[in-house]
Amino acid sequence: MLEDLLKVDIPETYDSIVTVVTMIVLFYGASLLKDAAVKAVDNGALRKQLNSIVGQLSANTGKSEAEIRKILDAKYCKPALVKKLTKAVQGFFIPSQREGGVPVEFDRQHVPSDVVREIPYAEEFSANEDFERYDSYNDVVLEIHAQDRDKITTGWAAIPRGVHESRIRMKLIHPVAAGDIWTKDTIRGDVTIVSKLTADGYVPSEIHLLRINSEG
Repeated sequence: MLEDLLKVDIPETYDSIVTVVTMIVLFYGASLLKDAAVKAVDNGALRKQLNSIVGQLSANTGKSEAEIRKILDAKYCKPALVKKLTKAVQGFFIPSQREGGVPVEFDRQHVPSDVVREIPYAEEFSANEDFERYDSYNDVVLEIHAQDRDKITTGWAAIPRGVHESRIRMKLIHPVAAGDIWTKDTIRGDVTIVSKLTADGYVPSEIHLLRINSEG
């Protein structure tokens, strides 16, 4: 199963890779839970733990971190699979959460208290909660079309080149203001892409423009 997921051969004696893959799947599901609950980018202990363990697997398998994330996204891109995964994540961490978020030891992997406490409790998370992902990108070229200029009826929209090739609704986050981009056709900026889980997988639905770095 793990070989099929990551398309790598895992030697029977290399238990550490099996453990790392298992933990990546758990933390990937936990990060989906947190994004859906918080509705914002949160680069806290949970995301840092996921990034660390993805880096560890990348070093051990020769697959890039981007490849590993794409494999996970492709595997868990349907609502039924996401809900099944997040339910398993909650079940795994419930014993620790009920004891106040005590650290979890899984084989040779250590999950500290601050990570456990960031994972939403089953009781706090509705089964009908909308799943959204919040992904940060730095220095993205945003192509702003004339028809996307700030209007009462349409608002802002842009194409985030290299991230997604369709025009997406865009929200300006303070301190960015409409006057900063009013006359510009392209800009470079730091953004958060909000993606909603649909029957076709995660689909980008909104750009949050956090910072303008320069004109495109």
